[in-house]
Amino acid sequence: MVLSRFFASLPSLPLFRTAPRREPGSLLGEAPLKAVRMLGVVRLAEARERAEHALRGARRCSCCRALLEHLHDRIGSTLFLDDDPEQLACAFDAQERDGFAARVLAACIVLSGRERVAPAL
Repeated sequence: MVLSRFFASLPSLPLFRTAPRREPGSLLGEAPLKAVRMLGVVRLAEARERAEHALRGARRCSCCRALLEHLHDRIGSTLFLDDDPEQLACAFDAQERDGFAARVLAACIVLSGRERVAPAL
């Protein structure tokens, strides 16, 4: 009887509760991610659709297509959600970027970026 009450109370203990999944940049007081703002929305979920649209257009532009082809050479294989697309655009030569380079990079960040985590000590 005592054990059954004990096991019944386990889900209510903080240790056994699952934290609600939060969208990066969605905590109260946090500004929306720059890549998300560059796509003209506030939430990451809304930005994904716009990012897909931006990349479809980028594949039709020779300059943007070259930027996408050299993305991993210039920036590396990992994009983080809090990366600054305008700063990343500076990693490309002037002939590899145009006025849309930062927006294309923002789309890449939104679609394949991951949340930056601190290393475990």
